[in-house]
Amino acid sequence: MDRKSPERIALFTRPKHEKRILIWFVILVLALAPMFPVSNFVGHSHWEQVRWIPFQGFSWSKNMLKDIITNTLWFMMFGYLLHYQLNRNPGSRWTIVAIITIAGGVSLSNELFQVFCHSRFPSMTDVACNVGGAGLGAYGAVKWPYEKCYGAMNRYFASRSGFS
Repeated sequence: MDRKSPERIALFTRPKHEKRILIWFVILVLALAPMFPVSNFVGHSHWEQVRWIPFQGFSWSKNMLKDIITNTLWFMMFGYLLHYQLNRNPGSRWTIVAIITIAGGVSLSNELFQVFCHSRFPSMTDVACNVGGAGLGAYGAVKWPYEKCYGAMNRYFASRSGFS
């Protein structure tokens, strides 16, 4: 594909309804991807493996920090995009409450799925990081609205492609 071809910036110039469908698809992927691989599902529970208290036995290990940062960033994207899809009033704080509630439900569902897996360990630390990340993402969407970021990306790609 040529550097100056219009296909290069097609994502940023799609009709609004196509963007909304694409964003809903990304939100769905962000919500369901933590359950994969589903081949770990065994059909019987392992309630004894659940870590019920968040950050209990917390250590500054590389794996623990990676897990916390990954969960938080993953759900920051979820919260940011969900805020864009749900919010019709840019100043509404109720949208953030709704996003935190939705993220809590999605996160608890993902952790409940892990109860029925041999090699997965459900943890309330993950739920706390996911909910916190979604809240941060939604708050970030209030401070840096999608339209503002989208406009900056559109200008960047348009200037790089020669179609200014």
